[in-house]
Formats: sequence, structure tokens, C-alpha cells
Amino acid sequence: MENQLIIRNGVVLICFILLTFFFFIKKQEQKTNWSLFYSLLWLTFSLPIVNYLCVKYNLWLFISETDLSIKIPFDLLFIWIIFWGILPFYIAKGKYTLLTFLVLLWIDILLMPQLEKFGILKLNENWIIGEFILLLIVWLPAYLWATYSYTNKHLNFRAFLQVSTMGLLILIIIPFIVISYTSNNFSFEKIRPYLFQLTFIIVLPSLAAVNDLVKKGKGTPFPYDKTTKLVQTGVYAYCRNPIQWSFTFLFIPLSMYYESYVLLSGTIISIAYTLGVSNPQEYLDMENRFENKWRTYKKSVPNWRFLWKPQNIPIGTLYFKKGCNQCEQVKKWFENRNACNLQIKYEYEFHENKLLQATYTDNNNNHYKSIIAIANGLEHINLFWASLSWFMRLPIIHHVLQAIIDSMDCNKQD
Repeated sequence: MENQLIIRNGVVLICFILLTFFFFIKKQEQKTNWSLFYSLLWLTFSLPIVNYLCVKYNLWLFISETDLSIKIPFDLLFIWIIFWGILPFYIAKGKYTLLTFLVLLWIDILLMPQLEKFGILKLNENWIIGEFILLLIVWLPAYLWATYSYTNKHLNFRAFLQVSTMGLLILIIIPFIVISYTSNNFSFEKIRPYLFQLTFIIVLPSLAAVNDLVKKGKGTPFPYDKTTKLVQTGVYAYCRNPIQWSFTFLFIPLSMYYESYVLLSGTIISIAYTLGVSNPQEYLDMENRFENKWRTYKKSVPNWRFLWKPQNIPIGTLYFKKGCNQCEQVKKWFENRNACNLQIKYEYEFHENKLLQATYTDNNNNHYKSIIAIANGLEHINLFWASLSWFMRLPIIHHVLQAIIDSMDCNKQD
């Protein structure tokens, strides 16, 4: 046992030396540091959860006299995160992904039995399955996130991991920490449909906001992945801080689900962070990047509450095919809704190219077809129809709806 502690403490010391070397050397590269940060972020939140499940389903079991509330000693978790999160990317800079995957698998296949000999863990029959799961779910996304951030590619994937990371933090990590130090009765296996529905309603604006930042702003909510265009449509036509709004009120259903009033303090902390830290920094940055556009937008859209009607949403145009039964019906429906800053025209007024489906054009001359076009049009009416639009435009949902539309005969003429 004494030799085991010496070795473990020695490896921890090596990790701290590596961290010192990586982050305090004179020649720093911002994109490398941010890439490593994203890799560590995903590993820090996902590794304890996946390992917890591996232990629960009897793939292996860590043995320690120290705290095992997360099913792994904290020093081993720290070592694991450093060696998977920093070394592979720092050495390969995002290259040789398959080779790196195989090398890590080979190292773990050799190392895990040795850890068992030292009495650190007990391997069960199918432990190799757990290794594949960890590499696929934990290491690979972390490595790809770092790679795509470094090369500035695959914005959708980076945004997806940002949302997933924050989801793990707020829905699982924070409740686990709070409950472990209060009631010690953590469980996420309860089934409460009404709380799921409430949670989805609260989360929907933030999901729509991230989607808009990626599609329209060409960026993400994270500081290093800033948008290049000011987004004033979609959910941002109704509320200036939809993501922070969702994070703040999400703690209400969380406290109900986990039956912990302590989690309600997250709402207060979130408000304090938003008003004292986030908003001052974000507003200064937005003003420096977008100047008068940002100042005008900030005056017309409230910070924390949602408008019922989007009073200053930029002008958008919906184009329909003339003579199409369905198109004529939808066109007439929109004309009767008193939409704000929405122009409705026929296809012969669309000058870009031949119009094959209903098309929406926004203030930045971006074109959206079919179901996405209709969804963008709904955002000009009021908050009720805009909420439906945000749901329709979610990545998986809009593909399903589009498939339904494509299966219908929408070209029948009068």
C-alpha cells in the first residue's frame, strides 16, 4: 500500500509539472490553449459520469480507502484527465486520430491489468468493453473538439459539445455535488414527465439561441468561438439573454426533481454572475465588435424578459409559389396574422434563382427553404408562434418535419 501511494503521488507530481510546462512556457499559442481547455472541459465532465456507469454495470471496480463517491479516487481521475486531455493533442495537434485512438487503447490494455496487480482496481470479465466505451464517448469527442477548435472547422460539432458539456454540468454534476454533501441520496433514475416538460420549456430558448448563433451568427456562445455577425432574429428578437435566462430558471425544476432546496441557490448565483460578471464583459465586447448595431439592438430588446411581439425584428421576406394550393393557403394565413416586419411575396419577385419551395430571406440576405422558411416567418408574429418556430428549427426536429412535407404533394396547381 505504501509503494502504491508513492507511485500515485509521484504521477500526480509529474502531471503538475506537465501543466506548469504547458501553460507557463514563454511561447504561448492562444488557439492551442483554448483547444486544450475544451479537451479538458469535456473530459472533466464526461469521464466521471461514464466511469460511474462502467462501475455500476460491473465492468470494473476501483479499490481505495479514500473517498469513492464518484467511483474513482480523485487523484487517479486527475491523472486520467491530464494524460488523455493534454498529451495526445499537444503531441499530435489533432492529427492521426485513428492511430492515437489505437495507441491509447493498447496502453490501457497493458496498464489496466497492472493496476489490478497493485490493488488499485478489480477488473471484471467484460472490462475491455468499458475501455472502448470510454475512448469513444469520452476521449474521442474531447480530441475532436480540440482539433476542430484548433483548425476552426465543424462549427456545428463544436456547438453541440458546448451544449452537451453545459448540460452535463447543470443537470448532473452540480446536483451530484450538492446532494452528495447534503442528503447523500443522489439518483437520476426517477421518471417525472411533468418535470421533463417544464425543463424542456425552460431550455428551449437557449437551444434555439445556440442554433441561431451557429447558423446566423457563424459562431458559438463560448468566448473563443465568437459570432462574426450580430444575431437580431429568432429568439434574440424577443430576449437579449435567452441562454442565461434558461440557465437561471433551470434550477427550479432541478430542485424539484432531485428534491433539494439547496439547488435553488443556483438561480441566485446565476443572476449574480450574469449581472456582475457576464453582462459587463459581454456588453463591452459586443459594443466593440458591432458598435451602433449593438447599441440600437440593446435599446429595443429587453435583457431578461421576453417580448410578446418582436417590435424591432429586422425585415424578412417570405416567398411563395403562385398557383400552389398549399402555398396559397399558408400565404393567406400569414397575411391574416399581422406579423411584424414580414413581407410576403410571390416567386416572380424572388430574383436570386428559381424558387422551388417556400423561401424566407432575412436581413443578411440568407435564404431558408421550406419548413425552415415557414418557421422563420412564424417568428415575426408573437411569442407563442415563435416558440413553435424554435421547436421546429431544432436540428433533428426540422429534418423529421421536412421529410413529412417532402412526402406530400405540394405542387398541385389550381
